[in-house]
Amino acid sequence: MAKSPNKHNRLFVKAVPLTSELADAIEGGKCSAKDDPKDRSKYLMDNFEWEKNDTLKIWSFGPEN
Repeated sequence: MAKSPNKHNRLFVKAVPLTSELADAIEGGKCSAKDDPKDRSKYLMDNFEWEKNDTLKIWSFGPEN
Protein backbone atom coordinates (compact mmCIF):
# COMPACT_ATOMS: atom_id res chain seq x y z
CA MET A 1 0.00 0.00 0.00
CA ALA A 2 1.17 3.52 -0.76
CA LYS A 3 -0.40 6.82 0.28
CA SER A 4 -0.26 10.15 -1.50
CA PRO A 5 1.42 13.07 0.29
CA ASN A 6 -1.95 14.58 1.22
CA LYS A 7 -3.21 11.15 2.46
CA HIS A 8 -6.34 11.34 0.22
CA ASN A 9 -5.32 8.60 -2.21
CA ARG A 10 -4.20 5.04 -1.55
CA LEU A 11 -2.84 2.52 -3.98
CA PHE A 12 -2.98 -1.21 -3.22
CA VAL A 13 -0.94 -3.62 -5.34
CA LYS A 14 -0.81 -7.40 -5.29
CA ALA A 15 1.77 -9.28 -7.36
CA VAL A 16 2.00 -13.03 -7.91
CA PRO A 17 4.25 -15.05 -10.23
CA LEU A 18 2.74 -16.23 -13.51
CA THR A 19 2.58 -19.88 -14.47
CA SER A 20 5.01 -20.98 -17.15
CA GLU A 21 2.08 -21.77 -19.48
CA LEU A 22 0.77 -18.21 -19.19
CA ALA A 23 4.25 -16.75 -19.68
CA ASP A 24 4.57 -18.84 -22.88
CA ALA A 25 1.15 -17.61 -24.08
CA ILE A 26 2.18 -13.99 -23.51
CA GLU A 27 5.53 -14.45 -25.25
CA GLY A 28 3.82 -16.31 -28.10
CA GLY A 29 1.40 -13.43 -28.66
CA LYS A 30 -1.75 -15.33 -27.68
CA CYS A 31 -2.39 -12.83 -24.88
CA SER A 32 -1.07 -9.27 -24.84
CA ALA A 33 -1.64 -5.91 -23.20
CA LYS A 34 -2.81 -4.57 -26.58
CA ASP A 35 -5.72 -7.04 -26.76
CA ASP A 36 -9.24 -5.85 -26.08
CA PRO A 37 -9.72 -6.13 -22.27
CA LYS A 38 -12.89 -8.22 -22.68
CA ASP A 39 -11.22 -10.67 -25.07
CA ARG A 40 -8.14 -10.93 -22.83
CA SER A 41 -10.39 -11.46 -19.80
CA LYS A 42 -12.27 -14.30 -21.50
CA TYR A 43 -9.01 -15.93 -22.61
CA LEU A 44 -7.53 -15.83 -19.10
CA MET A 45 -10.73 -17.11 -17.48
CA ASP A 46 -11.19 -19.97 -19.96
CA ASN A 47 -7.58 -21.15 -20.21
CA PHE A 48 -6.00 -20.27 -16.87
CA GLU A 49 -8.94 -20.19 -14.42
CA TRP A 50 -8.45 -16.57 -13.40
CA GLU A 51 -11.19 -14.61 -11.64
CA LYS A 52 -12.93 -12.10 -13.92
CA ASN A 53 -12.35 -9.23 -11.49
CA ASP A 54 -8.60 -9.94 -11.52
CA THR A 55 -8.42 -10.08 -15.33
CA LEU A 56 -9.94 -6.63 -15.68
CA LYS A 57 -7.35 -5.04 -13.38
CA ILE A 58 -4.32 -5.73 -15.60
CA TRP A 59 -2.49 -2.50 -16.44
CA SER A 60 0.43 -3.84 -18.47
CA PHE A 61 2.78 -6.73 -19.16
CA GLY A 62 6.50 -6.19 -18.49
CA PRO A 63 8.94 -4.44 -20.83
CA GLU A 64 8.37 -4.65 -24.57
CA ASN A 65 11.89 -5.45 -25.81
